[in-house]
Amino acid sequence: MALRFGARKKGIVQSRKRVVGKLRRAQLVTTFGCGSIVDMPDYSVMIAATDYWNSESPVLHEANLEQLLNTEGFRQPYISEEDDGDFRSVERNCDIPAFRFPVMHFCPKCKRLMPFWAFGDDEGRKCNRCNANIIPTRFVAACVNGHIEDFPYNWWVHYGDFTKCAAGLKGSNLQISFSDESGGLDSIVIKCSACGAMRSMAGSMKWDSLKGYRCQGRRPWLGLRHEHNDPEPCRAKLRGLHRGDTGVYFPQTISALTIPPWSTHLAQLVDKEWSRLSYSLSADASDSDFASAARLIFGQLLDSGRYTLEAVVKQLKCRAGIKVSEAYTEQNLYEDEYKVLCMGHYEDDDDMQFHIEEAGVAECLQPFFVKVVQVKRLREILALRGFRRLIPDPPDTDNMDAFPGYNLQYDIVPLSSKPLGWYPAIEMLGEGIFIQMNEEALRLWENKNSGYYDVMLENLRNSNVSCENFSARYVLLHTLSHLLIRQLTLECGYAGASIKERIYSSYPDSDINMAGILLYTSSSDADGSLGGLVRNALQENMSRIVSSMLQEASWCSSDPVCSESKNQGYASLNYAACHACTLLPETSCVMRNCLLDRYAVAGNVSNRDGGFFKGFSFW
Repeated sequence: MALRFGARKKGIVQSRKRVVGKLRRAQLVTTFGCGSIVDMPDYSVMIAATDYWNSESPVLHEANLEQLLNTEGFRQPYISEEDDGDFRSVERNCDIPAFRFPVMHFCPKCKRLMPFWAFGDDEGRKCNRCNANIIPTRFVAACVNGHIEDFPYNWWVHYGDFTKCAAGLKGSNLQISFSDESGGLDSIVIKCSACGAMRSMAGSMKWDSLKGYRCQGRRPWLGLRHEHNDPEPCRAKLRGLHRGDTGVYFPQTISALTIPPWSTHLAQLVDKEWSRLSYSLSADASDSDFASAARLIFGQLLDSGRYTLEAVVKQLKCRAGIKVSEAYTEQNLYEDEYKVLCMGHYEDDDDMQFHIEEAGVAECLQPFFVKVVQVKRLREILALRGFRRLIPDPPDTDNMDAFPGYNLQYDIVPLSSKPLGWYPAIEMLGEGIFIQMNEEALRLWENKNSGYYDVMLENLRNSNVSCENFSARYVLLHTLSHLLIRQLTLECGYAGASIKERIYSSYPDSDINMAGILLYTSSSDADGSLGGLVRNALQENMSRIVSSMLQEASWCSSDPVCSESKNQGYASLNYAACHACTLLPETSCVMRNCLLDRYAVAGNVSNRDGGFFKGFSFW
């Protein structure tokens, strides 16, 4: 990664490049994406916007994800071929640029606090007075609209009133000192040598600590100059943060699995039958005409469940020359993936990115599972579409008063100054297990537990967590996924943080019933899998895993408190689910460890009938 900063000389900024450290490709699309702060061995930097990325960055394509994000494609972070081991070498090619941030540094000897360029060192590393290495300050200030800047030390020490200070707003006379009396913020004292004003950093991290200080709209990932600031005035409150605080950067990622082109296959079927249909179907035909033709010609295909009536009608209209333009949503993405996974078998020598085989269902699991599928090969594209600061999700519309000045156009902070037609992404290969639930058994369980999750639904509505397809079904599928992942980590050799989930649960007002989970692992490495996960989809292994899972889920070390709770977890969005029994590492969960209830799967000691697996032979 290349750091770009300037050394001031006679009012002219001389551009230089210096390689300051290394990051993995995956980190540049997740934890340390554009706009994040990274601590390198010698510098603290902010990853630059995609405007500065190398034009030779490898291009990726994934049709469904491109359609969902309305983009032309994706680009992987550029990596130069040479790697001499000395990342500090100026001669090395630069891969990903970054800007130095925070700007404010201090000298540990003379205690001066000022911008790094003011210390007089061309490299921006040493104090010209003491010859000591300068240190970046640990505090920044950010707002919910994504802006971020150095903590306003000069404003802080003067309480916003500069009338008694001869130096005024210049802020060139600041000093910082540290006390040994405590390790808290009160031990850090800022002093203005011009007027003698002093103030500790105690209280600087509170939500209203910077009340009266206006956000400058600074966007240092685009550049540190004034012209890179947001042209729109920002009215949001700034909040003081440690530069390594999780609230500084919440990456907003989205992924999709590369599945076979079933839409193309449907188009081929329509083309084959079009000679029989072209006389009755034209651009003037009514919707009922298209639906009747679809049932007449493709009735067997519809009965198989492979395609819905809507999908066939849509393809017929396209063949007739009628432009069908519908927004592709995340719901469409999940439903497309689910239909393919439910087929249970796909292998094509020309398609090395997707291979599934049905493993069969053990007799003891047949009342609960319809299919268990070995996903022997899959490809996942993970894209970074933006980021947020302070809050991981946009505030609920009923709770906007808690975030004054929040601008809806900053729902996701963009990665570039203007749309570029692509997003950063990485390609990951892996393996997995897909389980399709028994729809009839699931409906009986849902009817029996109708209304049980009303409290969770109300808490969800009052939170900033979004789940468009929330239902009792979703809670069951999500909890089962978590419990299986915890058990699989003991069986397959993967760490818990390596196994991820995709929950396929029916959406409201949709004709497609979904009831399945995909547990998979993917990696940007060349192979991406060890084979240990798909092996556990075999009948004898899966029956043993489910049995062991139910034994573990039937009791928690925090019971009876855990099993009887209806207000655990973030925003009280969990029932019987805690770290001792159900929760997973954040990298594994699609819902931030929310919407979980162990009771839905296994019931509890006093009432097994409430659990979906109440008839399992283990009981």
